[in-house]
Amino acid sequence: MFVERGSYMLKDILQKDKKQILVELEEIHGYDLAQSFLELSYDEKEKLYTIVNNDMLAEIVSYLEPEMGASILQEFDLVKQKDLIENMEPDDAVDIIQEMDKEDQEALISVLDNQNEVLSLIQYDDDETGSAMTNLVIKLKADLDVKQATKIVIKEAPDVETISTLFVVDEADKFLGIVTLKRLLKAKVPTTINELIEEHPYVYDIDPIIETISKIRNYAIYEMPVLDEYQRLLGIVTLDDALDIYEEEAQEDFEKLAALPETKDKNVFKTAMHRIPWLLMLLAISIPISLVTSMFEEILAAVAVLIIFQPLISGSAGNVATQTLAVTLKMLAKNEQGIAKNSIREIVTGMINGLVIGIIAFCVTFIFTSINDSLTDIPLTIAFVVGLSLWLTVLVAPIIAVIVPITLKLIKVDPAVASGPFITTIIDISAISLYFGLATLLLGGA
Repeated sequence: MFVERGSYMLKDILQKDKKQILVELEEIHGYDLAQSFLELSYDEKEKLYTIVNNDMLAEIVSYLEPEMGASILQEFDLVKQKDLIENMEPDDAVDIIQEMDKEDQEALISVLDNQNEVLSLIQYDDDETGSAMTNLVIKLKADLDVKQATKIVIKEAPDVETISTLFVVDEADKFLGIVTLKRLLKAKVPTTINELIEEHPYVYDIDPIIETISKIRNYAIYEMPVLDEYQRLLGIVTLDDALDIYEEEAQEDFEKLAALPETKDKNVFKTAMHRIPWLLMLLAISIPISLVTSMFEEILAAVAVLIIFQPLISGSAGNVATQTLAVTLKMLAKNEQGIAKNSIREIVTGMINGLVIGIIAFCVTFIFTSINDSLTDIPLTIAFVVGLSLWLTVLVAPIIAVIVPITLKLIKVDPAVASGPFITTIIDISAISLYFGLATLLLGGA
């Protein structure tokens, strides 16, 4: 039975004798050990390495973030690395290996046994389902009777990811369906597995991982079988792995929305150098805003009060676009149905919101310009320009925020690159053009 303790527990335990240390460590869950492991000093870690066996150390490393796990793994020689990898779940091992330096990664892969499950998983791209599956599953042949099947489950249970769901295959390893452990244990001889088989959804190893996660959620299952193109069972993706991947995907999308370049380097200078090209690019795409504004110098010179309300127009449009973009990206990421219906709803919502905000802006602008009569002698017209511009830009904003990510999706580009800065720039150009264009049209002779 595992117990949970504070983050200081490993420090305290390591003060005891070796026998007592081993006894207490066996009672603590690997996750708790991994969390407290991060609090250890260099000398304390070295002491821990000399006491625990490879199995326990592998468990601790596998519960760390892959990047941290790779850093720890690279502290050991190649033989120790190989032993630790062989004591990990294959999918956890792959995640850690992929975070290692390229040279260390190649050296480690070269010494792994040809039959090691890690080699069969590391061939997949990060966004493919095969990269997230584990091949530690119990496979039962359809012609087994329940007594034979139960013996196999008992024998293999310690070495597999799950026994709550048992996977049935034929002689060619083709997936036939599943049998739950509960149903197997209730069945009596001479019942065969073939009589207990239930249909079960499955995915293919090269399917996008985000689609697999979506299916796990939609079908409300804990294990998703993964097949190859010949319908052979390769492994499963478990719910806990799906949750980890979902979190990583959300983090990556957040970084893309912020136009943040991917970098694993902790060096401040190198991180800055990674970001500079993106910041320069965002600066470059902001230049059109200045060019658009310069096109309306004449109206701005004649009616200078217009510049006061420019942030109101572009800011409101940007806020609406960001909300619509978030909803659209969420639906695209989950491959949800009804994109067209959702898009129309967002646009209609923008039209209603724009009308309400436009009327409020009209009233506020009229009151403001009337009180400050030194700003303009046509407060009603100025208020009309601001209110109408705000309505139109808030209407146009969700249209842009829907069209851009959907277009990127159609041309096979990650919609998340329709990030805040890019969408904001497009919205700003549209808003300024509408605002000053209407002002020129309605106030040109003023």
